[in-house]
Amino acid sequence: MTNILLLSDNEDFRTDLKEQIELYTQDANVFEDKDDCVVFDAVIVDENACLAQNLQNSMRQTPIIFLKKDTDAEIPFMLTKPLRLEELLDTLVRSVNLFRRSQEGRIEFGNYILYAEQKEILNRRTGKRTKLTEREGDIISYLFKAKGKIVSKSELLSEVWGYNPEATTHTVETHIYRLRQKIEDDEPAIITEESGYTLNF
Repeated sequence: MTNILLLSDNEDFRTDLKEQIELYTQDANVFEDKDDCVVFDAVIVDENACLAQNLQNSMRQTPIIFLKKDTDAEIPFMLTKPLRLEELLDTLVRSVNLFRRSQEGRIEFGNYILYAEQKEILNRRTGKRTKLTEREGDIISYLFKAKGKIVSKSELLSEVWGYNPEATTHTVETHIYRLRQKIEDDEPAIITEESGYTLNF
């Protein structure tokens, strides 16, 4: 599931665009208000350059797509209105994929650096590099995007497994256990709580 935050003061435009994105983008879930309990894969900001730049500074792991009419703002993903839906959807998919799979992209937390494209994690304290499965990399990436929020087993099932009917909470626990066995030494990389999981920053 791809979670998209759509921010616009124009209610008609916002409602129409939300319907179009959810109709033509596979597994898209569009929110019209910021929710601290949701990890967003992309944010679309309509004509508010100040808000777009503030979000770009505060949500560095999330692509910000700015829909502009006339502005000098410097934001990587900008589209000029009026715009074609195909252009917006293409930019949306491209920006999300870029942030998820960039060869230069890496995630740093605690003593660790995850290189998502190479599916490899480095323990900076010991210098040990460990290969990960794609699922293990996705787990770490999602926990990182949660920015310290405790992520429940059901949320991991939904966002990482896509509610695969074969996946259970036992599946989540097993993957977390194996991941910790592969990468941790004497300091936990993943903190296990009764209600879920979070990264050790």
